[in-house]
Order: sequence, then structure tokens, then C-alpha cells
Amino acid sequence: MSSNILYICQNALGDIITTLPSIHFLRRRYPHVVLDVCVNTDYADLFSADPHITKKISAPSEWFCASEEPANNNAINLAEFHSFYDVVVDSMCIPQTANLIKKLRPAKAVGISFVETMHVYDLRLSLQDWQTWANGKRKATDCFADIVRLFSSDYEDASPHLYVTKQTEQWAKNWIADRNRAGFPIFAISPGAGHPDKRWPIDGFLEIAEDLTKRDFVPLFIFGPKENELHQSCAEAIKNQGYLIFKSDNYQVQPLAGILRHCSMLLTNDCAVMHVGAAIGCRVLAIFGPTNPDVWFPYSKPGQIAIGGSRPQKPSCPFPTVSEVQEVLNQISVQSAFGKTSCVET
Repeated sequence: MSSNILYICQNALGDIITTLPSIHFLRRRYPHVVLDVCVNTDYADLFSADPHITKKISAPSEWFCASEEPANNNAINLAEFHSFYDVVVDSMCIPQTANLIKKLRPAKAVGISFVETMHVYDLRLSLQDWQTWANGKRKATDCFADIVRLFSSDYEDASPHLYVTKQTEQWAKNWIADRNRAGFPIFAISPGAGHPDKRWPIDGFLEIAEDLTKRDFVPLFIFGPKENELHQSCAEAIKNQGYLIFKSDNYQVQPLAGILRHCSMLLTNDCAVMHVGAAIGCRVLAIFGPTNPDVWFPYSKPGQIAIGGSRPQKPSCPFPTVSEVQEVLNQISVQSAFGKTSCVET
């Protein structure tokens, strides 16, 4: 196998996490290679503790936007790209990444056969085959792996795994301990999502949170940088109930991952927080509406549960009701699973 591989990551945080099994497979399959990743600088800290990666190369976020003008091709002049790569695996397959491949001139370039970029790739995945993921019969992790299969056919689908730095672990432990003096288990709740259509009603989350406090859990509401309006609309109500809030104004992954590592469970919409929580091993109950959990919830660990999704029998109401979510919570018995042990203990 070649000695230098560059993997160009996807642009959305959830998509990057669903490509992690493919990236980690390359390291396990070829343990002695140099394996670099090119990633949107907003999400680059996702790889801060990843032992499979040799180097992370941060490119400007606008460079990953397919609609941007070619001026963004300045990213290909980053000093980090001076190395010669024998293989470039391009999961983005947009003009910017194609131009990077032209400059690097690897022995093999691997990507999807979009019309405007297909001439760049020595090993091409048929666009028609690639689009079959939409039928809901395959997980996103396995679909992204098709690109890797072009030169490593022995790939087998796996669940994503995200690594957290020791410094972040300690910071998160202190952050929770300072706010949770009673030491009851933290139950994380993520009511947002990048797309408003993927958001379960906030009143449902508040109702679930009220019930959780009766079971000696401390609700922790999580908001990201795309949810400022949602945060402003309900922050006062959340604080008045005595619940905790973690509000991030940037896209850094490590702080969120560290906090979720110290939570008993995460109740969330189909969003980036869902992917981060599941990938670091937190128990997750994910609420799906218009999207298909069979594709976008590629997590098979115990305690990872998806509910709802596009259901033909309820076309006008794809989201589950509060009672349905509550029923699932009761079935997985969060109280018996975690008891009253402090979630900030090591």
C-alpha cells in the first residue's frame, strides 16, 4: 500500500462523523501509512485526540462550499499541502477539491463521478450507485465507505467513534461539577437542529425535562451557534425551572463532546449534537421527523435508540408525540440504568 494518504472530509459535522469509520478503517488496514485529513477549520478540533490521524489540515470553511467562486481555491496553496500524497480520497467531490487533486497530482485519486469533477479521479464511484443510499436501505456510514471500497474492498461497516482529549475531559468534569453541586445524573437535551423542519416542538422537550427532575435527573439544555433565536426564546423558561444550559457560539466539537461524556443520556433531534453524543458513547434517544433514521442514525451500540422518522402511516405528523417519547424513555429505564450515582465521578 502507498505510504501517504490524504482524506478530504465532508463539510457538515454530522457528515464528517459518519465518515469516521472509513477514515479509521484506512489506519487499521494500513497501519504504517501517513494518513492526513483535510477538514473545515470550524470542525478541525474533532480530530484533536484521534490516534488514527497523522495530521489534520484545516482549510477555510468557505472553501468547502460548492456554490462559492473559484477564488476559494487559494486554500490549495496552504503550506500543509506540500507533502506528496500517493492516494487522495475525496468525499466532497466539488470543484475546489478537484483543483486540489490536480495540484497534488497523486498516483491515485478516488471520488464520486459528478460531471464537473469526474475527470479528476482514477477510481470513480458511479453517481447512480452513490445515490442509492436515499432508498433508506443503507446507513450513511456504509455509503461513504463505498469510496474507500474502490481500493480496499474488504471494508465492513462500523459505528463512528469520536475521541476526546484529556484536557477536555477534565474541563468538562469541572464545568459540570461547578453547576451540579447535588451530584445528580445529568440528562442532556438538544432541542435545536440546523434545519428548523428537523426540530421537535420545544414544549415537548420542556415537558420531558420536568418529568426527569422528578426522577432526580438534572436537565442540561444544549444550544449551538445556529440556534441563537431558539435559545433566546426559551432560555428564561429553562433557567426559571432550574435547568442547566450549555450554549456554544462556535462550532468546536471537543467541549460539547467532553460534556456529553459526563451525561447519563442525551435526548436530541437529528442534528450534529446527536452524532457527537452517539459517537463518544453517550446513550442517545434521537427524535426523527422528516429524515430517515435507517440512514442517518448509524449507531448500533446498546442504548442508542432512534424514534420517529418519515412514517407513511402518519404523513402529516412524522414526529412522535410527547407520550411516545416518554414511553420509550420508560422502556429503556434510565433511572434503573444510572440510579443516583454522580455523573461527574470517574
